[in-house]
Amino acid sequence: MLELLFVDDQLNDDSSSASIAARNLKAIDEYSVAEADFSNAEQKISDNVPDLIILDLLELTASGDSSFPGTSTCEWIWENRFCPIVVYSAFPDQLSEAYRSHPFVEVVQKGKRGVESLKESITRLRPHIESVREAERSIRREFSVAMREVAPYAYDTFKDDPVKRNDAILRSGRRRLAALMDGLSKEGPVLASWEQYLCPPVCPDIQLGDILMKVKGKYDDPASFRVVLTPSCDLVSSGGREPKVDNVLVACCCSMKDGLNLTSLKGLGLSKLKGRLPGTVLSQGYFETVVPFPCLEGRIPTMAADLRGLEFIPFTDIGLSDKTFLRIASIDSPFRELISWAYLQIACRPGLPDRDFNSWCDEIVALLEGERDSERT
Repeated sequence: MLELLFVDDQLNDDSSSASIAARNLKAIDEYSVAEADFSNAEQKISDNVPDLIILDLLELTASGDSSFPGTSTCEWIWENRFCPIVVYSAFPDQLSEAYRSHPFVEVVQKGKRGVESLKESITRLRPHIESVREAERSIRREFSVAMREVAPYAYDTFKDDPVKRNDAILRSGRRRLAALMDGLSKEGPVLASWEQYLCPPVCPDIQLGDILMKVKGKYDDPASFRVVLTPSCDLVSSGGREPKVDNVLVACCCSMKDGLNLTSLKGLGLSKLKGRLPGTVLSQGYFETVVPFPCLEGRIPTMAADLRGLEFIPFTDIGLSDKTFLRIASIDSPFRELISWAYLQIACRPGLPDRDFNSWCDEIVALLEGERDSERT
């Protein structure tokens, strides 16, 4: 059964479109429908933990100006109880595009066909509801395991200090939960290529592997992007710390075609390239001088970072907003470490003179042939 919460100030008016819609939904056996108005919506959401919220935007008029408190409630849901939302309102255009374009949000205009459209929206969102439910169940199971393991240590270490004890449980429990969840991903189906991204970034500090984009760049233009190469430890600026660098070393990005042209795969036909890519560029995570990056639809194009095409960007020019370069995404482990390793192969390999590799190859082959002949005799 789906747990629905209807948030509308007109639910007490039996003739209102909201009240009519709520009665229609309550008549459907597979729905359990709770109701709230805007004065108690947040508390009801916290108490009921609904699977889906049906939300009016509600126009309030004062001194000739209109406001829509439902938009604030929508923001609160997004931050505190993420779940699918159906905006059921006479003023759906008041909802910002950031919500309207999200796949977990449906917008229905109140009116003659409003109830039927509302039912159709709930049906379309049902797979999203099931996905969120399963994710929550999985996280809760692992959270229980994490708490079971770390709580005794916290209590033994801070027997007489409940503040430090609670803080230790929070910090250590969170770290163990993250490790447990990461372990689960290794046991399930293979990761989608874009799952290496943490988008938007979760860390307040710039980190090695962060994907940057020019503030005036285009999401479908690889040349607008950069990849941070400076070690994360030198970039920490939170908690009152000062970064150890004034400038951040970055690799410039280019199209995959241009990136492959920087390698020994240049000039291969598409059929041969298709056979070579999985076993080299994609499986290794880097190849010669380039690191491939998969597409994250609407955010990051398919592209390559050129580990020899480097720039310095002033530290103060990078941020989440209002900066010359925006932090679009971070890279999750172990992919972040892979970027570091790939750059080390380029930056730290000593320069060597040209040598007669053909003769060296013949020497090795002759040696192996000799050992094989000896084994036969």
